[in-house]
Amino acid sequence: MLRGMTWNHRRGLAPLLAATERFGVPIRWEARSLREFEDVPVADLAARYDLIAVDHPHVGQAAATGAFLPLDGALPAGVLDAQRAGSVGPSFASYTWQGRQWALPMDAAAQVSAYRPDLLPAPPRRWDEALELLRDGAVTGLLPANPTHLWSSFLSLCHQHASLAAGPAVSGGSGPSGGPGVVDTAGPDSRPDWWPADGIEPDVAAGALTQLRAVLAVADPASLDSDPIQVLDEMATGDRIGYAPLIFGYVNYARPTAGRRLVRFADAPSASGAPVGTMLGGVGLAVSARCADPDAALRFAAAVVDPAFQAGGYASAGGQPGHRAAWTDPAVNAASTDFFVATLSTLDRSFLRGRDAGYPAFQRAAGEALHAGIRRGDGDRKILAAIRQRWQRR
Repeated sequence: MLRGMTWNHRRGLAPLLAATERFGVPIRWEARSLREFEDVPVADLAARYDLIAVDHPHVGQAAATGAFLPLDGALPAGVLDAQRAGSVGPSFASYTWQGRQWALPMDAAAQVSAYRPDLLPAPPRRWDEALELLRDGAVTGLLPANPTHLWSSFLSLCHQHASLAAGPAVSGGSGPSGGPGVVDTAGPDSRPDWWPADGIEPDVAAGALTQLRAVLAVADPASLDSDPIQVLDEMATGDRIGYAPLIFGYVNYARPTAGRRLVRFADAPSASGAPVGTMLGGVGLAVSARCADPDAALRFAAAVVDPAFQAGGYASAGGQPGHRAAWTDPAVNAASTDFFVATLSTLDRSFLRGRDAGYPAFQRAAGEALHAGIRRGDGDRKILAAIRQRWQRR
C-alpha cells in the first residue's frame, strides 16, 4: 500500500480519498496542518511518503535534494501537454523547475476577496472603496495576517503597486486558451519583474507596506493572529465579520452548507477596480523519488488531474480543482455560487514566488520579520531593511 501526505482540510483530503476509492489504487492518506503544509521541508516528507501535496515554492528544494520523481519522461507527454494547456494562470508552470516537471497542479488558488452576501451585497472593486467601507464600520473586515499570510498580502500588494506604476506592460502576453496574460518574468525562477535578483524593488516594497498598514488599520485587530481558514470559519459561523479584502479562496465556503453562512468570493480589489493578479497558491501532487510503486503512483496522479475527474468527482468531493475545464464548467460553478468564474481573472494574472532551494526558509524569516515589525510599530525603513537583509542572506 502507498502512503500519501496532504493537508488537513476538506479541500485537501476529501477529493484524494474520493480519487483513491474511484481509481482503486491502495493509498493510506495522512494530513498535516496548514502551517506544516507551508513550512515542512519536502525532503523530510518524501523520505516517508509516496505521494505528497506540495506548495510551488518548494520545487527548487525538491530538485536540489532529489526528493521528487521528475514527471517529464515518467508520464506520457500527452498528460503534461493537457495540463499545460488547461492551466489556471501559471499553475502548471509553477511546478516546472530547471526544465523538469516536479508536480501536477491538482488545486489552484490565489488571493482574492471574500464577503458575506447577507451583510455585504456586493464587494468593493477598488481599494479606496474597501478602506472606506471598513473605516466607516458599515461592515467588519478581517484579514488573514499571521506571519505567513501577512507576507502573502504584502507580496500581492507589491504586485499591484508595480502594476499601477507600470501600466498594461506588467500583465502583457496571453494566457491559456487566449485568456489574460501572466506577468512578464525575470530570471530563471520566474519571479516577477519587480523582484530582481537583489531583492524587491524599494519603491514597490515601500508602496506595498504603506497600503498594508492602511488595510490593517481598518481591519479587526484579530487579523494579526489569523490564517485563511480561521477567517473563513469566523465568517461562516458568526455574524460579526462580513468582508476579507485579501484571502486565499476556499471553494468549500462558497457551497451552501447546513449550519453555516454562505461566503462568496470575488476578484481582489485594485486601485482601478480592474482585476490585477495576486500571489499564486494552490497545491501540486508530487511523487517521491523513493516511492515504493512509482507506476501506481504515477497512474493515480494522472487520474487525479484528468479534466473529467477534476470537473466531476474531485469538485463534488469538496476539492478546488486545478484544471481550467473545471473552473469554467457551468455545473461546477452552479454548485459553488460561481466561485470559479468570479475569481478566474485574478488567477489568470497571478504571479509566482521564488522557488530556489533557499526560498522557503526566506519566506518564513521574512514573514516573521514583517509581522514582528508591524506588531512593534517599527518604521517602514526598519521593516523593509530587515526583509532585504534576509533576502540577501538566503
